[in-house]
Amino acid sequence: MMNSNNALIPDPDKEDILASSPSDWPWLHLGLRMCGWGDTQTKYYLIGNLVVWWTGTASLVMAASVVAVYLMRKQRQYADWEHGG
Repeated sequence: MMNSNNALIPDPDKEDILASSPSDWPWLHLGLRMCGWGDTQTKYYLIGNLVVWWTGTASLVMAASVVAVYLMRKQRQYADWEHGG
């Protein structure tokens, strides 16, 4: 397994100015590069949509906040979802 995963390590010689890290994507510092390294291969550079990225990031933060609030309320034994009848 170690020999097969050895090829997954990025090669620092192939890094260039278009390369981006995953931490750059939610903040739109750099786009996502999709291509091969050959000179004859088609290269794509995905910039993204500011509204979609920021809305998606904000919704993830808001959902995590709501879950945290409900977990705290459950720990303090609030009855948010009572069985009606």
